[in-house]
Amino acid sequence: MSTQLAIRLPDELLAELDWLVVRCDYASRTEAMRTAIEAMIRRERSREIDEQYIAAYTKWPQTEEELAGLNHQSFANLDDDYEDWSWL
Repeated sequence: MSTQLAIRLPDELLAELDWLVVRCDYASRTEAMRTAIEAMIRRERSREIDEQYIAAYTKWPQTEEELAGLNHQSFANLDDDYEDWSWL
């Protein structure tokens, strides 16, 4: 199910939206707006998760023993020829 929304945009913002439609090859203003809204929602959900992590680590910080037990050489045995580290 979908719901239609009616919004008013200043002429300047509408011109920028039209530029975005052309620039990013969107099929329509609607597609561009839907994509923007979805991106905003993903960003805010991610921020919410980050805030929850911060709250948890603030409430229960790692102990010195936990930190001392970390193996800082965890990547030492990886193949040196592997070049795609973009996921890190």
